[in-house]
Amino acid sequence: MRTMSHRSLETERRQGRSTDTLVSLCRLLDAARQNSGLSALAIADTSGCLVAGSGAARVCEELAAISTLPANDPRLEELGFRGQRPPVRQLLIDGFEVSISALGDADDADYARLSDGCRRILTETSHAAAR
Repeated sequence: MRTMSHRSLETERRQGRSTDTLVSLCRLLDAARQNSGLSALAIADTSGCLVAGSGAARVCEELAAISTLPANDPRLEELGFRGQRPPVRQLLIDGFEVSISALGDADDADYARLSDGCRRILTETSHAAAR
């Protein structure tokens, strides 16, 4: 009888890693979107510009754009969002603000995992660049 080695699981888990920040962010979003059954996820800068996304490109761009608008902004209807605006979580990482928004039923645990992953990826990148 063969037994599984924990070593192979660690190796397999790390095969999807990348030293490219954008690739890492997109992989994080892809995994979160698939695990949570979300339609789309977006990370945006303070101007509403898409930094990384997972899902249909147009939807990700729209999520990024509306992430900077107040929840009651009338422009949301012009953009096609009727009813409640998709939730947005703001993060401050090494002095830079980014927002995470999701289209679908993301819960607090989803946002916490995304926030932790973004912080890890973006902090590693900024520390590597400082060296």
